Amino acid sequence: MNLFLVFLFISGACAATYSVFDHLEPPKLVPDIDCPPLYYGENCTVPYCYPEHGLLVQRSADDFFCNCTARYTSGAHCEIVDCNYGIRSNSTLQCECPDYVYGTHCEETIEMYLLLLVMTCCALGILFLLWRTKDKSRGTPAVPSTNNQSSTPPAPAPAPAPEIRIVERVVIQERSDAPPTYDDAMDSADPPKYSEKK
Repeated sequence: MNLFLVFLFISGACAATYSVFDHLEPPKLVPDIDCPPLYYGENCTVPYCYPEHGLLVQRSADDFFCNCTARYTSGAHCEIVDCNYGIRSNSTLQCECPDYVYGTHCEETIEMYLLLLVMTCCALGILFLLWRTKDKSRGTPAVPSTNNQSSTPPAPAPAPAPEIRIVERVVIQERSDAPPTYDDAMDSADPPKYSEKK
């Protein structure tokens, strides 16, 4: 378990975060001249929320904030995107993942799936061992001892099966590789007999 926590700490420490507004010009997004950048409204208290990552929420009459609805986004305007193991593309503003890293924010790695597989196999192995030891501990049930004198004597053991002997006979025939003689060949052949028709 400690190894898994160390893995999560290292993966979180290596995550790369990027601001969407590094690639966009904030004054063009909110053209209100009297307010600070990325704020608008009557008292300049309404923040501009990046529309793909968050929603504007009103707490009270003059209190607004951005609720970041997309995973791996944060910031006052939902502008910070965590690309985890990837980098942010300047042209598409999307996370570009290296090989063997997947997900919209490059959050899924092959190592994570392998670690999950190893942990699952270990858990199944432990369950199997527990099941085996539970079966062995059951063993044969103990026979309760009775002090009753009228108990029946144990049944006699069955008689052993008779021994069966197998006898083999080997018959040797003399064979010759030489061709048969004329007489042997003629005796065995039955030539057809022809009769004349009248």
